[in-house]
Amino acid sequence: MQNEDAGETNRISLFGGFRIENETAHSLRLTGKRGPAIIAYLSRSPGMAATRERLADLFWSDSDSEHSRNSLRQTLSILRRDLLRAGVDLIHSRGESIGLTPEVVRVDVDDFEAGLTARSVPELEKALANYTGPFLDGFYLGSDGFDGWVTSERDRLLSRALEAFEKLARLVDPETGIILVDRVLVMEPTREESYRLKMELLLASGQRDRAIRTYEVCKSMLKKEFGVEVGPETRALWQSMLSADTASNTQSANAGPANQSHGRPSISVADFINLTGKQGDDFFSKGLVQDITTALSEVADYVVLSAPPPAEKSGAAEGTKIPGTLRARYVLSGSVQRSGHGLRVNIQLVDAADGHNVWAQKFDGHSENALEFQDRIAQAVVLAVILDLQLTNWKVRDKSPPGPPEVRRLVNEALMKYFEMTRDSLLIGLELAEKAVSIGADNARAKRTLSIIISMGVAFGSLPREAGQIERAVELAAAAVRAVPDDEIARCILSFALESCGRIDEAMAECQHAISLNPSYPSGHGDISMLFALRGQVNEAVREANEAIRLGTHDVIDFWRHHGLVVALFAGGDDRRALEVARRVVRTKPGFVRGALYWAASASATGNSEEASRAIHHCLSQLPHLNLGNVCPGFVPRYVKDHHHARFLEMLSRAGLPAS
Repeated sequence: MQNEDAGETNRISLFGGFRIENETAHSLRLTGKRGPAIIAYLSRSPGMAATRERLADLFWSDSDSEHSRNSLRQTLSILRRDLLRAGVDLIHSRGESIGLTPEVVRVDVDDFEAGLTARSVPELEKALANYTGPFLDGFYLGSDGFDGWVTSERDRLLSRALEAFEKLARLVDPETGIILVDRVLVMEPTREESYRLKMELLLASGQRDRAIRTYEVCKSMLKKEFGVEVGPETRALWQSMLSADTASNTQSANAGPANQSHGRPSISVADFINLTGKQGDDFFSKGLVQDITTALSEVADYVVLSAPPPAEKSGAAEGTKIPGTLRARYVLSGSVQRSGHGLRVNIQLVDAADGHNVWAQKFDGHSENALEFQDRIAQAVVLAVILDLQLTNWKVRDKSPPGPPEVRRLVNEALMKYFEMTRDSLLIGLELAEKAVSIGADNARAKRTLSIIISMGVAFGSLPREAGQIERAVELAAAAVRAVPDDEIARCILSFALESCGRIDEAMAECQHAISLNPSYPSGHGDISMLFALRGQVNEAVREANEAIRLGTHDVIDFWRHHGLVVALFAGGDDRRALEVARRVVRTKPGFVRGALYWAASASATGNSEEASRAIHHCLSQLPHLNLGNVCPGFVPRYVKDHHHARFLEMLSRAGLPAS
């Protein structure tokens, strides 16, 4: 790339159609569709390269090998000629490999996906600005292989865009959020989660009547398109709106602290107490409060309210309430102490409704590194608040000792990556959990965290399904159970590891023990639902799945419980309902290939061959090695009964999963 033009960056835009623009903003004109299609495919391939054989099969699958390779050579010749006329050196070939030159290429899809992990509004807005329309919108080649790949990528990227727009809608003010959710509903008019979010935002902005009308629109749409009723979360929100009246604010003031977040917990960060009395430490306390408030505000799952004004804090008359003051469900407070250059910060999170101490932790640092110390505390607080409030919502108290501060930090960071539940996040979580175990070799919390990340890594295809891998997950979880026998979290993690290696009866016993310890633990009911489903006990599985969904409303692993429901419905032959729920699972978690496989199988069983084929393309785009020989048992746990297992494989075969 030494000539004058070769060094220019060429932007390949795949959203909203296909186009290439160079740095002078000139759009390059290419002959036909197959040349642009090859560039589009290469731009999304690992290393921006593919073999000649792969390209020939993808674009000329109806021709024999010789004719398809000849067609590929002709298309590449025309493509190079068009690019040469524009002074662009973009495509290279090395033996059997055809590729783009990554150094001179930028792809809008890459910029889009790279920015989706952002938590700040400007960064997320910048990422979403790339999404100007569906992936390769209107681009149809007439080649089953390529068109199937496009459809799969289009669905996947649409799902990611919808989730990102919803995430942004939660970060901005309610009025702007409503506009963003309306855009989501234009893109996907049947997305129940978006209707529910719109209802929450309308309530937050005081538009209760519009929120009720939105519910009616959602109900009508789902009935018309799928023949189903709204989900329990949406119905519960609607019922809460109907029960509200104009005196609700006064009643809530008399009743005590209320959650003003309409479905999301509200947190108030109080001023930290400076126990040393030194002015410098007062500045440190205020800066720490601001850092924590900012960090919590960037988490879409929570509403951060301003601390009470001085009049209320200094002891307003008992029973009085300052007009307009919002009362948070949770209050975060703390203190700062000094000993020489050493600083100690104590922080606690209290449930304002009953005074229960949800979480507390102390942090030690040095005044010479005050800013770094503040950043470390703010990060740790956000991680701990997210995880501990999740447990609080589940009515679970973590009985395993947290261990030393560094182990606690690593475990919390690993769990945050675990709850993102993507193949990449699970690998990062695995590395963090390994470090935690290496530091705290006897720490039960670290061991069970590493166990669940290994098991889920196998379930998502992040880790290879190897006997040693699964056995290690079992051993780690078993050690955590031995250390703290009444820890229902560790029991469920052990059950999941046992299920992963086919030890269904042992897994069932652990799950039943977890539920006996805590009947309100949603993961216990969700995990035992999956076990019942694999055994073909459909009624028991459906009952437990619905109980798990009820107990775990709005949490991050809700998709897993719905997946258990799908496995049960498919075993029971209720294919239509299984398909409806499977669609929801895939919309919620596109990277969960197990869910997409049941989407394919249930679509095939209901005669939706085109949708079944699309589902298989979705699976293979993420795990190309999947086939009928390794999918089950292997990637997906096997049904205990042979006829359930055989039917699952038959439906996947009809959907187009390769034999080997």
